[in-house]
Amino acid sequence: MMTAAENSSDTDKIPTSFPTLLRRYAGVGAALVALIVFLSLTQENFLKYNNIMNILRTNSVMFVAAVGLTFVIISQGLDLSVGSMTALGGVFLAELLTSGVGAWPAIFLTIAACTILGAVVNGGLIAYGGFNFFVVTLAMMQLLRGAALVISNGVPASTFMWDPVQWVGDGVVLGLPVPVVLAVLIGLLGYAVMRWTRFGRSVYAVGGNETAARLAGINVARVRVAVYGISAACAGVSAIMLTGRLTSSQPVSAALGLELSAAAAVLLGGASFAGGSGNIGGSAIGVLFLGVLANGITLAGVPSYWQGIATGAVLIAAIALDRIRAK
Repeated sequence: MMTAAENSSDTDKIPTSFPTLLRRYAGVGAALVALIVFLSLTQENFLKYNNIMNILRTNSVMFVAAVGLTFVIISQGLDLSVGSMTALGGVFLAELLTSGVGAWPAIFLTIAACTILGAVVNGGLIAYGGFNFFVVTLAMMQLLRGAALVISNGVPASTFMWDPVQWVGDGVVLGLPVPVVLAVLIGLLGYAVMRWTRFGRSVYAVGGNETAARLAGINVARVRVAVYGISAACAGVSAIMLTGRLTSSQPVSAALGLELSAAAAVLLGGASFAGGSGNIGGSAIGVLFLGVLANGITLAGVPSYWQGIATGAVLIAAIALDRIRAK
């Protein structure tokens, strides 16, 4: 049972008023607008419909991962295994398909397997084992990537023959790319859960003050298990989308660095490593900023490996911004 004090405290952490939203998102929002204006003036192809759709389609995987990471970071945690979970999910999906499992059952089984793995191993070790989240998820990052390589022998497996997988990764519905539609739906669901449910308020409470949350009757361990399960579920969805788009599993290269890009987006969007703050909408703005930046680099003809440098610089800036907010 949640107390009135708990509800009041949690509500205070959720941005609702325009001044609060302006203070939290003005920085990255202004930077995004400035970047869009700059690219519009310097790159003639930037505002073309196909390019806009390309930005949204390409970054839908990152946004879905960022939705899951938003839950984790608000609860004062971090999941470094997201990219490897996505790679393993793609390999698992391909194994199911080539073993004769139908496409839709394989899709749901992949998401379920990722969810259970994230909740039981990551969430269980952190919540009930008392292990540090950084150590657990860093170890899982290596373990899951290694598992993907062992299961696949390091060889990509084609998923081209299964239409539902291709549809999820590269299909079109109502004139919009399916990955974009899925990303928007998952973002709206995540926002609704964080904004209007008891569980969402509990996540804010645990991240804001774990001791106070426990005294208020919140089962902190269950919340932590749940947020790591949600993060893994989002990684599973990302795996389906990415595998469908690439038409094969990619155990070596799939989603490399996804966890860092998604974390940078979440931090840029107003979340804090200190926990208790953040918002799915802010994470969306952060993803758009990184996506537009990467697209601008490509349109300018800059070699693609500079994107890694740019993402790293943005991550440092996001951490610095987090420190400034905390003061």
